[in-house]
Amino acid sequence: MSKYNIVQNKELIFRNPLEVYNGLISNRKIQKWHEFISYQYLPPYGKSLILFYPCSAVKPYPSSRMYLTLFKTLSNLGEKRKLIHVITVSEPFALVPEEYYDKKTEWYDWENDWYECPGLFEWWCRRNKTNYDKKYADMCIDILSNVIAGFLKRLKSKEEFSNIRLVGFVRTYSSSLKVTRNNTHRIMLEEASKRSQVKMLLLPTRKFISYLIKKRGRVAWDFYGVSHPFAQKYLLAKIKQLL
Repeated sequence: MSKYNIVQNKELIFRNPLEVYNGLISNRKIQKWHEFISYQYLPPYGKSLILFYPCSAVKPYPSSRMYLTLFKTLSNLGEKRKLIHVITVSEPFALVPEEYYDKKTEWYDWENDWYECPGLFEWWCRRNKTNYDKKYADMCIDILSNVIAGFLKRLKSKEEFSNIRLVGFVRTYSSSLKVTRNNTHRIMLEEASKRSQVKMLLLPTRKFISYLIKKRGRVAWDFYGVSHPFAQKYLLAKIKQLL
């Protein structure tokens, strides 16, 4: 079997907020992973910047267009690429560090047991005629934000990571230039930053998204999002400024 084939576990398919919530509170794989991220995980030493990047619909992440594009962009940093640590923002797993993209661990088999979780996106639920319950969506975001906040607190409590830069490069706004319920990754990172009192730079800015839409139309942001060539060029320039 190709390593890019997904062994899909039916217990890890969540297609509306209630299903996501039930998974968060009862699925032991998810819960054990959350405990690991909140209470044990630390990134490799020697990193200068952590880049929080959206999960992709295609899995494993490295086989997706989003991540192939990202890794190509980061390769333009040359030797400085080793200073960047990529962590995926995920529903329902909160955070997935890049060194686990293809590993089988004590908590979860990232090599084979991938998930499908579009259930917190209001647009997806509406399109697929499944119930989008705002109460359960908010409860899920609350749980996931707490997991991320736990990681941020521990990270900044360690002297060796006290100066590391944190950048979230996600869908910060909709193409209408508003923060909507579909901007789940932005909401999770923003809330986690507030709860942990750890600063994080959220990109791209509203100004940049407005520029992209003006030049290439709303579909450029709606369809490509952060993997659009303009967005990737913007990301590379921002990272070079921060290193």
